[in-house]
Amino acid sequence: SSMGFDVLQSVLFFYSCLSMAVYSTIIFSILTQRRSVPILRGSFFSLVVIHFVADFLMFVEFNLLFRGRKYGYLNGIFPDDSPALYVVPRISNALHYYVKIIVYIGQTYFALNRLTSALMPLDYNNIWTPNRLRLITLAQWALPLAAVLPVHLNMEFTMRYIKYKEEDTLRLETDKESTEIIAYIDMSCSVLCTILSLIMYSWTLHLVRKGVNESLVAGSTRLASVELRLLVSALFVFVVLTLNTVIQVATVITNHIGVKEVMFINDLSYPMVDLIYTCQPWALLLCSSVMRRCVAATLRRRSHKPVPLSAPTTEKEDMNTDS
Repeated sequence: SSMGFDVLQSVLFFYSCLSMAVYSTIIFSILTQRRSVPILRGSFFSLVVIHFVADFLMFVEFNLLFRGRKYGYLNGIFPDDSPALYVVPRISNALHYYVKIIVYIGQTYFALNRLTSALMPLDYNNIWTPNRLRLITLAQWALPLAAVLPVHLNMEFTMRYIKYKEEDTLRLETDKESTEIIAYIDMSCSVLCTILSLIMYSWTLHLVRKGVNESLVAGSTRLASVELRLLVSALFVFVVLTLNTVIQVATVITNHIGVKEVMFINDLSYPMVDLIYTCQPWALLLCSSVMRRCVAATLRRRSHKPVPLSAPTTEKEDMNTDS
């Protein structure tokens, strides 16, 4: 006897599942076609694969522990006096904010990747070595623990699920102080990563514009178009995360002032989370023809055959066209 999703939540849930199916196909394509498509061996696509893990984790935890719980699908799992009503919300909340910060940091990595590809195209592959990628990924998954664990391990804060019989739902109840602390941490990480990315993308766009002008003067227009498309795809995702930051800041400000009329900002928070973990696959498909061709090859089940691509002409070029 659960109340179930309303129309909006059903649409969002369906969209999330579809996006994840597309996303998984993209990752599968990258991993299976790396041997035959040099471009896919580049560090940008390594970042895409690493980032998928965080996005997928967010998709699972959010739809199960937030959307599923809020709309009554988890009621049967928790008996009325179950200790899980006190344990699970802590873990669920910690996991949610942990993954969010991982995603924010991942965004700055994409920005840095695009900046180095424009700033130092020849050293680009020497900068993004597999070892360094492992190192920054380790940092990306370890640092957020420091932001999340102290609050969630503090037993003086209340975090519990409360069953409402008449609404047939599990409500997450948290005390005011911890809620504020978490909101501030989330917002600061979001704002910091957005500002860093903004600086790097602005610099990259400036370099690209300068490069285009120079190559027009020199009479050669062949600026690595694949690189540019990856930049556009990364910018697409950046815009979504900037939107998230704006909503975060608005939420903190309105809660601080205590304005009750702005509940619509809280209503935006669910679709916003969905956008965060689903925008990457659509951005890649929209912007990168290489990606579209690889996915098409996977869907045609011809992933073992090399995909015909407008491959770079020389070996040297091949090395630094890392798109």
